[in-house]
Amino acid sequence: MKLNDWAKKQGINYGTCWRRLTKGTLPTGVKMKQLSSGAVLVTKAMPAIISTVGLYARISSSDQKNDLEGQLGRIVTYANSQG
Repeated sequence: MKLNDWAKKQGINYGTCWRRLTKGTLPTGVKMKQLSSGAVLVTKAMPAIISTVGLYARISSSDQKNDLEGQLGRIVTYANSQG
């Protein structure tokens, strides 16, 4: 996979990715190879793993407290369904 495509999949700007490559500060497990043409390929990409997430729900007044519990329930259900 080209470096530009890998950067997009990781949500990283290409320039930032290039700087990290030249400084040797890419995440552990990421292998890059520069071809004689100058193109940079990712030969082994680190899997995107999210270990912790934050859930946010709000109400505008205290009399809506029951609505808050319902919101949290829906958010938890959705987060669990997405892994």
